[in-house]
Amino acid sequence: MLKWCRYVLAGIALTLAGCAALQPKLEAPTVAVNSVKVLPGQGLNMRFLIGLHVQNPNSIPLPIHGVNYTVALADQQVVSGNAQNQPTIPAHGEQDVEIEAVADLMNGLSLANALLSNPLQQEVPYAVKASVDVGAFLPNIPVWKNGTVNLATGAVR
Repeated sequence: MLKWCRYVLAGIALTLAGCAALQPKLEAPTVAVNSVKVLPGQGLNMRFLIGLHVQNPNSIPLPIHGVNYTVALADQQVVSGNAQNQPTIPAHGEQDVEIEAVADLMNGLSLANALLSNPLQQEVPYAVKASVDVGAFLPNIPVWKNGTVNLATGAVR
């Protein structure tokens, strides 16, 4: 009986190892910000609708089940959120996606204070960090984007 259990356990281990080897190695999608729209407020927090353009470099479609994200300006986290049930990005394709974001009032005030303390500063560094959930059997895809935003023109680099 003990020998039979060992064979069953070995078979299960081999099956799990085989399934793990079949998971594709996914490249992170390219994400660019298309638009930012201000939505009606909710309590003390400001809400935004952020338009993103997503390019999928992978040979399989990416069904976006959810996106967890944070946006920081001048090293101050000002926007965070979670967007659920986004569209599927076709294989080697691209699509526009809109997510709703909520700005944290306290962090926003801290950012405003930092910017006001240096009024000659023309450009501010930004960082976008996201984790894209593409399904139960695939790992989340991390996305990072850093750059600067010009305070006078709004241009992003």
